Amino acid sequence: MFDNMGNSTPVNTGKTNEPQLTRKAVLFARVSTARQEKEGLSLDEIQLPRMRDYAIEQNLKIVREYAIGETGGSYKERKRFNEMIQFLKDNPDVTDIIAFRVDRITRNFRDAVTIEDLRIKYGKRIHCVDERLILSENSRATDLTSWNVKVFVGQEYLNRIKEDGLNTKINKLSRGELPWSAPYGYEFRTISVRPKVKNVVPVEPAASIVKEVFLLFSTGTYSCRTLARLMNKKYGTKFSQGIIHKFLRCEFYVGFIIDKKGGKKYPHNYEKIIDRELFDMVNQILDKRNLKGDDQVPKYGGIESAYRGLIRCEECGCTITPEFKKRKLRHGGYNYHKYYHCTNRRGTHKSMRSYTEEYLDDKVKEFLRGLRLTEAELDEIRKALAEAHAGKIDFYREQRRSLSQKRKKLEARQQEAYDMLMDKSITLELYNQNNERYRNELAEIQAQEAALDRADDNFYTNAGYILKVFKYADKLFDVATTAEKRDLIGLITCSNRTLGPSGLILQGSGPFARNLLDSKTKLGWG
Repeated sequence: MFDNMGNSTPVNTGKTNEPQLTRKAVLFARVSTARQEKEGLSLDEIQLPRMRDYAIEQNLKIVREYAIGETGGSYKERKRFNEMIQFLKDNPDVTDIIAFRVDRITRNFRDAVTIEDLRIKYGKRIHCVDERLILSENSRATDLTSWNVKVFVGQEYLNRIKEDGLNTKINKLSRGELPWSAPYGYEFRTISVRPKVKNVVPVEPAASIVKEVFLLFSTGTYSCRTLARLMNKKYGTKFSQGIIHKFLRCEFYVGFIIDKKGGKKYPHNYEKIIDRELFDMVNQILDKRNLKGDDQVPKYGGIESAYRGLIRCEECGCTITPEFKKRKLRHGGYNYHKYYHCTNRRGTHKSMRSYTEEYLDDKVKEFLRGLRLTEAELDEIRKALAEAHAGKIDFYREQRRSLSQKRKKLEARQQEAYDMLMDKSITLELYNQNNERYRNELAEIQAQEAALDRADDNFYTNAGYILKVFKYADKLFDVATTAEKRDLIGLITCSNRTLGPSGLILQGSGPFARNLLDSKTKLGWG
């Protein structure tokens, strides 16, 4: 059995006169959230009983169980998964892995590669109980394609669900709320328990230390390193040079939240601890000490390039960069010729060969032609997509139901607050304060519903796109825009793309890798 942290123990079925079992197996079960525990993936009620029954049916003896509950956390999930992998490698007599579904044992392509290694290199069999799928070293191509497509679609759908979190973050930022931890000098403080509302407020002595750091640096007589040493000696802090520099660039202190991903600036509603004039003075000093400046734009940064940052040099590992030759046309415009070569940052090359963009386009299209499948193989993929679609529908319905319940509760609270105002049970000021909070929460639910609908729509888009890619990848690339070419390359190939004496070397990713190998396509022309 297992505890709430997922610790494994040998299984005792309590039965007598059991038949002699010829193969040993480990059992791997996982739920990531409390919601999944309630939505048909319960460990105790669904996954474990069905997998144990399956083991008896398949004449397998479970020697160890790895069960990860919703309290495990991502770090412990990874740790338990790695423990299982190592146990299987260390015990050749344990030949089988039992999982409830493909998406329970593979959370990403890295997991899929690890399981694939166990199957091929160590001769393990993988059982997916719910899908009645068994993979072995000699599995049929159709089973392997089904596995790969389910891993790929599951990862894509997971990415779309992650976008829900991103949209929630953007919604908070648009309202001037901080969606992540507060910077040094501030802390979250609860101002209402039901519903739970938090505010971000300055906290002492940290806020005063930040003010002193700005004031001292504005004199121009301190560096970030010397200022860190002074603060550490004076206050017993453990600041580094980098932390001081981060303080001095942090615009939260002057009233703005910077989105860590997009870099967009949002005004916040919290108390400022540094005035704008002092902040600008400090950053002017920082800019003067950085001779290149923070906002320098590359000479050709505005010109689109299909392969910028996607390929590395085969010989030294540096990035392949585009170079543009500008030629004036008769009508007064300019034509840009694009060439690609190694940046030679490490000084490895005495001379460097350049490759035209047309050369790279031709090689990529040659690579993509290896994806073409027969209609029978496409039918297998359609079947796998249909099975993935069934699980998606259940998830979508439950999410919509949960959001609908939250919406009804908030609308009821709004009405209740209005009735209390009419009965003079609360003041107009308190009513306005509560009503504003309810409106914000309803707006957030609306954003989550819209994000869920987009994820639902994108599932069908992705499913159709996968089929098109398998059938027309080279033709799609031929008519694609620069941005679409980059997306297609990123979707189909792994990140270890290289260019050099061997030519352009590409490797397929996800379900595309197996079909490239099965079709005997030469990966790399070199």
